[in-house]
Amino acid sequence: MQGQARINEHRLKKRYSAILIVFSLCFLVLTGRLFVLQVIKHEEYLGKARDNIESETALKAERGIIYDRNMVPLAVNVSTYRVYISPRDVKDEKEAEMIAKGLSEILGVNYETVLTGAKNSKTRDRTVKKKATEDEKNRVLEFALSEGLTHCVHTEAGNARYYPYGSLAASVIGFVGTDGGLLGVEAYYDAYLRGVDGKYITQKNASGESLPESEDTYVKAVNGSDVILTIDITLQALLEAQLKETYIDSKAQNKVMGVALDYETGEVLAMATYPSFDLNDPYTLNEYYLEKLSALNLAEGSEEYLKSKNNFLYEMWNNKAVSTLYEPGSTFKIITTSIALEEKVSTVNEGFHCTGALKIDGYGTPIRCHKRGGHGSLTFSEALQKSCNPTMIRLAQRIGNTKFMEYFKALGYTSKTGIDLPGEALGIFHTDEGFNNVELSVYSFGQTFKTTALQQITAVSAVANGGTLVTPYVVREIRGQGGNIEYSSVGKNKGRVLSESSCETISKILSEGVLGDGGAKNAGVAGYNIAAKTGTSQKRDIKDANLYVGSCVGYACYDEASVSVIIAVDEPMCANYYGSTVAAPYVSAFFAGALPYLGIEPSYTDEEEARLNVAVGDYVGLSISEAKKQIGALRISVTVVGNGDTVLNQMPKANSKVSRDGGRVILYTGGEEQSVATVPRVEGMNASEAIEILINAGFNVRLEGATDYKKGVGATVVRQEYAGTELEKGTAVTLWLKYLDNSE
Repeated sequence: MQGQARINEHRLKKRYSAILIVFSLCFLVLTGRLFVLQVIKHEEYLGKARDNIESETALKAERGIIYDRNMVPLAVNVSTYRVYISPRDVKDEKEAEMIAKGLSEILGVNYETVLTGAKNSKTRDRTVKKKATEDEKNRVLEFALSEGLTHCVHTEAGNARYYPYGSLAASVIGFVGTDGGLLGVEAYYDAYLRGVDGKYITQKNASGESLPESEDTYVKAVNGSDVILTIDITLQALLEAQLKETYIDSKAQNKVMGVALDYETGEVLAMATYPSFDLNDPYTLNEYYLEKLSALNLAEGSEEYLKSKNNFLYEMWNNKAVSTLYEPGSTFKIITTSIALEEKVSTVNEGFHCTGALKIDGYGTPIRCHKRGGHGSLTFSEALQKSCNPTMIRLAQRIGNTKFMEYFKALGYTSKTGIDLPGEALGIFHTDEGFNNVELSVYSFGQTFKTTALQQITAVSAVANGGTLVTPYVVREIRGQGGNIEYSSVGKNKGRVLSESSCETISKILSEGVLGDGGAKNAGVAGYNIAAKTGTSQKRDIKDANLYVGSCVGYACYDEASVSVIIAVDEPMCANYYGSTVAAPYVSAFFAGALPYLGIEPSYTDEEEARLNVAVGDYVGLSISEAKKQIGALRISVTVVGNGDTVLNQMPKANSKVSRDGGRVILYTGGEEQSVATVPRVEGMNASEAIEILINAGFNVRLEGATDYKKGVGATVVRQEYAGTELEKGTAVTLWLKYLDNSE
């Protein structure tokens, strides 16, 4: 019995030990698990707990405003509302269907999309519409309140970007996407403009009530900084108006571009490509690209169609003046002649002779001048004004390869300008080793190398300002909260390249050519001193196409208005594709509006005074003697019809503009009927002949375009008003004049 008791006791101890071991193992497992949960995975599970009780609301920072140089807003924020649902708080499928039906009807969104989102119970925040109007927001809130859905249907105030001027300065300003700036200043200065978002964190239980002793967390949003551009919206509008005019007149098939700089500081006053696009609707192709897309005859919505559309969008957004390369042509002759004077290899009065072509070593055939018959004998000054290729070659050969390339580099042609805009292209040029006699010769008149319009006007601006190469820039200043200045641009001059005396001489030669019979005479503006040079270059990399770029650079010779401008027309398809025709007249029109705006008063020569357009006054009701006195002060003639003493009617009507050259006012004093006549067709005629025909037919003329239409072979009427229309005699008929002598 005693032995059996010991056996039982031993068995019992073993059982206790086993149970103890089991419990110990369980304890160790539980302890280990708790250690994992509370120590190793503490942050993970704490985060999950917070997710269940914390609700975080983003507080969007307002994007900074973009202004022009005169503080005119160009990019602003407007209030919009995000409508969103909290699927996690949707009670059942019936409620989800109610939400989908109501929101789809109010917001015009897809019912099935909303329904699918409302059923996703794992999501706390699902956007239904990003940019709802205030009216839509109010209707959503009314719907949520009336249907008892305020626990899961919400709205959130926000901002959307708005551009008050639509397409104006589009490629400079740029636009924004979901993640920030995508183009232009909006992209380049996105870090300043975007600001820093804030957040609001609350802790609530499953019933949506705030937890006791919990504290809400509020992190304030920091709004973006404001950016002030160098752009002047008035000058921008003037430039774009002229780009549109030449685009239409020249029938350009690859768009047109233009830049206006302050040549002393490098500030970009205006920059544009035409056709442009609407910043408020940047993903819609403009008419130009819609036609291109349509011409491909692709099935709408197909993969090829969508790919082509995207390619055209990127082309449409392209800032052509900054990103597109072209051969500058004869506008580069400003640089060649400046170097020649600087290196003292010639003087302004040195004589040259042009036979129409020049044979050079290393090239099989003679290099031709643009004037096939040659210029004959001419001076250094005339060679620049009349754009003589052989003379430029001779000057370059005197300068020499090494020295020419030194200036070429110093004037920025082998590097980017450094403008504060995305997408600037680097030019195409020969290496020092590949720059031989042939290259030197053709570089002298601006061919076989490529640059951008911005780079070309920057180099020419060095001549305009007396020899210093500037860095172009578009942002003047960035102001943070409270107006504190975070960034300020200063002139980033790259140093003197040419002497003031050489530059002053070249400027004088160019302006005298504009006033005289130089190739850039279409760029002249009555009463103002403008230096200008035109150019035409063939697009050699497109075989058998005979496509050209016609351009003109010009600058105002005034300390108070240091403005230089370039207009380039890519692939003009009109009969006369020369820069002197497709670009120079529009440079003239830009300066005609810009210089008075900048406070420069005109100073007319006697000849210019004689051809000015003047506004006719209102003479009805005046005595004949008083009317004659006022008309005489305008220096135009007067004809009185009838025997009365008082003016009862007049032609042209008050405020009409007429040219002093042959202009007259007809005063009617009795019951005589006013004479009528048919306006002669004079388009395509020499200007002097056309004016005489109109005046003899009894009409007045108003002249636009070429200011001194008798220079050289004379200007031509390229467009007229009222041709073939029967009008009262004395009516002013507008004639648009250009020189079409194919000069450069």
